[in-house]
Amino acid sequence: MRLDRLKIDGFKNLNDVEIDFDEDELSTVLIGLNGTGKSNVLEALVIIFRSLDLKEAIPFRCFLRYNCRSRWIEIDNRWSDPSGALRILADGKSVSAARVAENASEYLPNNIFGYYSGGTRRFEILFDRHQTRYYSNVIKPGAELELDPREPRLRRLFYARPFYGQLALLTYFALLDQDARDFFRRDMQIEGFHSALLVLKRPDWARAKPNDIYRRHGDPRFWYATGVVRHLLAALWEHALAPIQVTETVQEDYRERARSEEHIYIFIRDEEALRAIAKPFGSQQAFFALLETLDISGLIREVRVWVNKEGVDDELPFHEISDGEKQLLNVLGLIRFTGHQESLFLLDEPDTHLNPAWKRDYLQLIERVAGRNADSHLVMTTHDALTISGLEAKQVQVLSRNNNGQVKASRAIVDPRGLGVAGVLTDVFGLESSLDLETQDKLDERNRLFAMPQENRSTEERRKLDDLTAELSVLGFRQASREPLYARFLQRLERRRSKQQLAFTPEEIEDLNAISDAIIEELLAKGSDDLR
Repeated sequence: MRLDRLKIDGFKNLNDVEIDFDEDELSTVLIGLNGTGKSNVLEALVIIFRSLDLKEAIPFRCFLRYNCRSRWIEIDNRWSDPSGALRILADGKSVSAARVAENASEYLPNNIFGYYSGGTRRFEILFDRHQTRYYSNVIKPGAELELDPREPRLRRLFYARPFYGQLALLTYFALLDQDARDFFRRDMQIEGFHSALLVLKRPDWARAKPNDIYRRHGDPRFWYATGVVRHLLAALWEHALAPIQVTETVQEDYRERARSEEHIYIFIRDEEALRAIAKPFGSQQAFFALLETLDISGLIREVRVWVNKEGVDDELPFHEISDGEKQLLNVLGLIRFTGHQESLFLLDEPDTHLNPAWKRDYLQLIERVAGRNADSHLVMTTHDALTISGLEAKQVQVLSRNNNGQVKASRAIVDPRGLGVAGVLTDVFGLESSLDLETQDKLDERNRLFAMPQENRSTEERRKLDDLTAELSVLGFRQASREPLYARFLQRLERRRSKQQLAFTPEEIEDLNAISDAIIEELLAKGSDDLR
């Protein structure tokens, strides 16, 4: 599944916006200033696919072209004809929306995965309808007989909650392969699994007395829980060290009253017990999906995981590892344990808490994990120059606003790869400078004074120029007075620059580059006579 072209009109601040993806690339990164609509692009993609899957009208004008299962699909929702109906083409042939919904596995991505590092449900709420439908299917009485727990059926739209990082960690250790072991030791200094405690709670649906159907299909040890989760609950009970059922007082929030709640403590004493629990389910994907059914069924109060970490004498609880480690585990787990061929991953600022080394290597790490899903597409947003420092221009889309506030998307004008962080900030993100504001102000003032004809400088201006030149030389900036050609360049540049600003759009960067090139050509054409 690879996106090729997206056009949006009438969705939040996205009006007549077009994005040309490179369908040959696994990853596309959206960058831009706050408020340019990067997150809105991800939301729009979710809404388009959600609407098609649920047979609902897409609530805004759009055009989407993508390749899925070697077939080109075009979704034209009132784009070619604003007053027309939804048109869908598959390899140039018309297909009805009803046929697409009924045969989604032919026309839509296998899965659309979402992740957002922030604390709001702005993005997550778009996945609620599919979550509700999946919930109904997997917890209903008799589902444990209809669905094979070794072949998980993930919903087409899947949102990774922050809590899933702990489920990912359990899955990694339960069915550990060599790649995962190497990753833990090399990148996270985690040497192994120590133990885990699952605190299960009486769910809301078990408040009432169970009826005959729940008594027949449910597990009495776990409040008559039904559905596919029963397979996992049975394994947990069998291999846990002395499960304990207690009633405790809980308080969700300081503004709420404390209340009594029934709990079952499931202690997994070591890696051997964890592997025994996971073994019947056969694969990492199946075990992760079953762990998630604990959450879906409303059974989880808390999951505590302890690991052995290099340089730490005692075992380390999961909640004490860094936010960056949790974030990385969550995203990698999402891709590794839920990813199928022909999937779309939409990650909104997944690098927020990562250290500089991980940010630099982030996409390589993601592609190493997702590489087996060569027919999938990953689209993410970021504000960090390190994250895109190894990419080519065709992998980066820059969202910016013109003077009228109109949002525009365009491909980066240069490859970030090889520019370094400073170069990425100026040539890709469009910052005027990567320097701190105080130093940049001094440099601008020096250049302004230096660009003035010498005879026009006052005594005070000459003294200030000398002082600034000396001060900046200590910081590593060369004395412009020793470079006559550079002096001429500054003089012409100061005359032609129309305004000072902190950030530039890709088009403005190209204009500045064109001005600089023209000045240099002009000076070189004049030759040595211009330098006398």
